[in-house]
Amino acid sequence: MKKPLKSMGTNVFVLGLLAAGLSGCASYMPYSGPRAGNVDDVAHNKTLAGIQLVDVNYAISHYLKEKIERPRLDLLKDFINPNPLRYTVGPGDTLQIYIWEAPPAMLFATGTASMSTPSGSMMTSIPEQMVGSDGDIVMPFAGKIPCTGKTLNEIGAEIRERLIHMAHDPQVVVRLVKNHAQSITVVGNVKKSIMVPMIPGGVSVLQAIAAAGGVAKPVNKVTIQLSRSGKILQLPLEEIIRNPHENVSLRGGDVLTALYKPLQVTVMGAAKETKEVDFQASGISLAQALAQAGGLDGNQADAKAVFVFRFEKPSLLPHWPKPVQLTANGEVPVVFRFNFSDPATLFAAQTFPIQNHDLIYVASAPITDLQKFLGLIIQIVYPIQGLTTAGVVP
Repeated sequence: MKKPLKSMGTNVFVLGLLAAGLSGCASYMPYSGPRAGNVDDVAHNKTLAGIQLVDVNYAISHYLKEKIERPRLDLLKDFINPNPLRYTVGPGDTLQIYIWEAPPAMLFATGTASMSTPSGSMMTSIPEQMVGSDGDIVMPFAGKIPCTGKTLNEIGAEIRERLIHMAHDPQVVVRLVKNHAQSITVVGNVKKSIMVPMIPGGVSVLQAIAAAGGVAKPVNKVTIQLSRSGKILQLPLEEIIRNPHENVSLRGGDVLTALYKPLQVTVMGAAKETKEVDFQASGISLAQALAQAGGLDGNQADAKAVFVFRFEKPSLLPHWPKPVQLTANGEVPVVFRFNFSDPATLFAAQTFPIQNHDLIYVASAPITDLQKFLGLIIQIVYPIQGLTTAGVVP
């Protein structure tokens, strides 16, 4: 009977030793990333100074979405052409000019390019003229006619004004033969890079892309970049198709670039899958990104500790929990924290906008450390119990 008692004492001693190390051993357990407590220390740990911890609710999520979209919408106003039908002539354009002179014709009656019309008026066709680098054309009897920045009707009115005292009630029509001055350059991820000439009726973004044969990649993964006079506007192609307001009329000299930029967010930690999630140019919410990674792992995830790590512009939030310290590129490292155990947070997750290269991290629940520790006890105690039973341990 003494041997079992001694064996029992050995087991009790081993179990007691393991239990005494429970609190200390937790830090040595394997884990895939920071625990919730480590992230909480961001607000107090001096070694983590400069990192901002923001608890996200629906109000903050909606505010961030508005702040991210507002600059694009404000910039869009600068690119809306108030007069899309107003085409102005520039150097390189080729013009054809026709002059009608009421009977009796006096100025162009004997010209080889003149012909009589059924009404008795004389119609004269002036040879095609290219607008010179100085912006002028030269007209017989009228001299130099400035054309740059003028519409076809304005040029015709100028010519008539010059001829009205020499010709009998002249009428002038100006036609655009070739457009070289005002064209749109379409490049990038399109079937064919092309120069699209402007026309008096105007050319929209989608018309220019169609003239280039369309985009080569799926529409929902293409961003259209519009460059004009030093300003750059980027619009998801899917949004341009969906919202006619964003299908702006272009101007001569505009450059359209179709960009195929795969956008990605990394999901790590106690999610069903650790993966990089591709998302469309039109954007993705936190809820959508987690759903594509299979959602939270119900056996491991801490629903109170879902984080989004991002380098953010300091002006994005109305206030920060502590003084802002900028990185070398003028950004602030931010950790956005979500408590998914609060039902209201689910509305925030549906609104919160994910940005390219964000890192979503789901912390493990504290119970997982206990589960790992109990597993360690089983791995140690059962072999000892077996040796004791076999008489190896006295």
